[in-house]
Amino acid sequence: MTKKSRASISSFHPPRASAAPAGAVSSSGRPGRRSHGLALIAARALAVATLGQNVHAATLSPLTCPLDDSLRWILCVSVLVGLMLLAVFLWLEAMDHRAGAARLARTLEQQGSGAGMPELAESGPRAIVRLARAINNVRRRQSERDVAHLDVQAAYAHDLRTPLTRMGLRCEMLEDASLREAMERDLAQMRELVEASVASARLQRSVAEPLQRVDADGLLGSLMRDYRESGRAIAVDGHIGQPVMACPLALRRVLANLIDNALRYGSDVRVSARVDATSLVLAVVDSGPGIRPAQMEAVFAPWVRAQQGGSEAKAGSGLGLAIARRLARSMQGDLQLQNRRCGGLEARLTLPLVVA
Repeated sequence: MTKKSRASISSFHPPRASAAPAGAVSSSGRPGRRSHGLALIAARALAVATLGQNVHAATLSPLTCPLDDSLRWILCVSVLVGLMLLAVFLWLEAMDHRAGAARLARTLEQQGSGAGMPELAESGPRAIVRLARAINNVRRRQSERDVAHLDVQAAYAHDLRTPLTRMGLRCEMLEDASLREAMERDLAQMRELVEASVASARLQRSVAEPLQRVDADGLLGSLMRDYRESGRAIAVDGHIGQPVMACPLALRRVLANLIDNALRYGSDVRVSARVDATSLVLAVVDSGPGIRPAQMEAVFAPWVRAQQGGSEAKAGSGLGLAIARRLARSMQGDLQLQNRRCGGLEARLTLPLVVA
């Protein structure tokens, strides 16, 4: 090959860099090593501050840069402060859950399990909110089932009226007078039970009413006016003067049931109103024979009719007092009976006042 061709080939290769003098530092390599060292220091500081000594030792083990005493002390203090903050957070979270659970239990104890009770407040920690929502859903479904059951009960009882009417018409065709009278008595008792069943279903439907502020004086005055127009004057002692928490229809039916019982078994019937610190007490009193002490609680059971004093029990279904107590308790109240010292019976209805 000629010298000219060799020269042309060599022209395609770039010239080599000249060797640096001994002991000199390359200007192109100095910034790279400096930035690499700063990155390692920053990574080490980040690992120590966030993940602790173990992570630092695991991630940066190739580095030969041991921790001094001051950095180790700072690391220990940081870990201790973090643990303390975590403990405080967990303690506050536990106290919040405990307060929410106690508030929920207290509300359930005060309200009971009636379908007419207001829904629980869905507030507080997430777990408490979920529990309150579940309880509200269960109570709502239970209320719907009770209403459906009462509708079926009322429908069956209502349909029994038709065959009873036909039996009464056929009973009149009997020639035997004694047999006809016995059949008429049986039919009368059956009609009474049917009407009581219908009334029971209607009254218990009032349990599903929501609690609200009720003008007790106005409701009591309207009820007394109805009795006065029917020829039965009922005296009222006392004045309430403030609203109560109740269901209007349920409260009216309870009072009407107590007054009807007093008129049936006694005389000189009157209603007295007394206001305590947090409750209203409505007492229906009469001058009848009263109830035997052994039957004072038994009369609140369905289908139980009490013997008044020494006399036999009068006609009735035995559902009135049982329904009245259930309605009273659905309004967060209570119904109790007590024989009076001067003779007669006192039916005492207690209801919560509206706290301003």
